Amino acid sequence: MQNFVFYLPTKLIFGPGEVEKIGIEAKQYGERALIVTGKRSSSEFGIVNRVTDYLEREGVSAVVFDKIEPNPRADTIDEAAQLARKNNCNFVIGLGGGSPMDAAKGVAVAAAEKAPIWEFVRHGQPVPRPVTKALPIIEIPTLAATGSEADAGGIITNWKTHEKAGLFSPLVFPRVSIIDPELTITVPKDYTIDGGIDIICHVIEGFFTGADDTPVQDRFSLSIVRTVMDYLPRAVEKPDDIDARSQLSWCSAVALSGMVNSGRGGAFPLHAMEHALSGHYDISHGLGLAILLPRLMMYTYESRPAKFAFLARELFGVGPTKPEIAQARLAVDEMIKFLGSVERYITLPDAGINTDTKFEQMAEDTIRIYSSTGEYLDNPKKLYKRDIVTIFEMSMTALPE
Repeated sequence: MQNFVFYLPTKLIFGPGEVEKIGIEAKQYGERALIVTGKRSSSEFGIVNRVTDYLEREGVSAVVFDKIEPNPRADTIDEAAQLARKNNCNFVIGLGGGSPMDAAKGVAVAAAEKAPIWEFVRHGQPVPRPVTKALPIIEIPTLAATGSEADAGGIITNWKTHEKAGLFSPLVFPRVSIIDPELTITVPKDYTIDGGIDIICHVIEGFFTGADDTPVQDRFSLSIVRTVMDYLPRAVEKPDDIDARSQLSWCSAVALSGMVNSGRGGAFPLHAMEHALSGHYDISHGLGLAILLPRLMMYTYESRPAKFAFLARELFGVGPTKPEIAQARLAVDEMIKFLGSVERYITLPDAGINTDTKFEQMAEDTIRIYSSTGEYLDNPKKLYKRDIVTIFEMSMTALPE
């Protein structure tokens, strides 16, 4: 196991009905909030009005910015930051799925720094501008997915350049996150599924790419994956199953909180490739992960068969009597079966991407933005530009059985 420092300064308030506490928590940070949310979902179901009512009970007023896109744009974040400054907002509330929560972090930085957010995003430049200040942030997730409610990062898209990259700083840890599973009940089926896939990928990447001899972290990862596999179908079949929604919401928060990967480390090549994919094609992040995951697993399993075989035994009950390489391959096959069971074993054409004309550029973007060496992505089988293109090409069709 590696040495590590675990730091999570965020206060997590969890449980059905807990959103009612937003006013009590918020008044510690000022008298006026900027609520950053999406274009439709939170307002359609009255969630924004509920939050503003709870704030007003405690003497906190709110300005609502409801223009955040599914892959939040840097220009939109800058617009929201200007609104926050114009209205003298003391803090920012991210209300919605991962996009509004990530955007809220960007707004908090851009508003305090009085500078365009893209200057602070790591998009391939030698050193991004350091974050020196940010408005306090409160997150209220309405979707179990990204884990932005319990981490110090956010993913932002520059639609002019089709770059999708990360903003990272301890200053963007939320001060408080209120995780109320009841707020996720109205999430549409597709978003619920994509969110579950995102949670799985957050913990399975470090499992495959991190250090050996980390049984606590590995079993922690697989317990989260197993929980999502057990409860995601329940939430899809019965959207108001509050127990299923609660389990998924807690998995989302824990997955990227730092607890799982501490001492194990590991790279995120799957996320890096997906960011290039959705940066160019603007598809759902979870959908992109679902498409790429089985292809990356197929491309990689022979390079680290022991880890894949361990997953097959622990997660899918594959017998230990089979040869290790056969167990490893079964890990891929069983993951494909699960994805199929939640309607996410699909191809790029299924998602409306019918041409390979952008694959070379997407691979170049991935290496430039996310490679620690400038040559390849860290993975049990190193992923050079040609390998990344190959995985995109594999995603055009079903994998061979």
